Amino acid sequence: MDAKFWIEKWEQQQIGFHLPMAHPMLASHWSALGVERDAHVLVPLCGKTLDLVYLMSQGCHVTGVELSPIAIRQFLDEQALQADSIDIDGMPVATVDGLRLIEGDFFRLSPQALGSVDAVYDRAALIAMPPDQQERYAQQLLALTSVSVPILLVTLDYDPSEMSGPPFATPREQVMRLFEERYEVDLLERLDVLADNPALEGRGLTGLTETAWHLKPRQPKPKN
Repeated sequence: MDAKFWIEKWEQQQIGFHLPMAHPMLASHWSALGVERDAHVLVPLCGKTLDLVYLMSQGCHVTGVELSPIAIRQFLDEQALQADSIDIDGMPVATVDGLRLIEGDFFRLSPQALGSVDAVYDRAALIAMPPDQQERYAQQLLALTSVSVPILLVTLDYDPSEMSGPPFATPREQVMRLFEERYEVDLLERLDVLADNPALEGRGLTGLTETAWHLKPRQPKPKN
């Protein structure tokens, strides 16, 4: 992941990926994970997404991880939240009302600092990574969570010959390659979203699909 690239995007407010509401696929499919209301949910590369607000409204304790201090500051300002500041693994952390926003590199985060996680929501982290870095991201995500943690994953797919990311095309085959050893990969919803993304269409895309996946922890095989 090119940290400088994303820091500059926030400095220049080139954040077309940010939605003015919670992502519809989150609202539609969060219940499929079957987590308790007080679950601890990890949201990698969270930006200032309103998905954080949605998850908190479901009674979840939420940890977002974000490189840009601008994104974190804007989220707190826009939600009128007064956060306390602590430090985890040398990274600043804003804490308020069941929410932690860790400012720093996701790849520096340790399981000990993160604590036990009950679920993961990824709408914009995996697809922010080029294919050659997605495996590193997946391995870090798996290292931070136990084998019983479900994931709600949202991906985009398109013909990569038409556009270079980000966001990066992440087809089913890639999702399976990254996660099928630990997870059953269930398709929840797939939509044609090209008309909803004129900026990406303007970059040359003729087709764009968005998919929600439920990554269900595989049950351990019974011993003979």
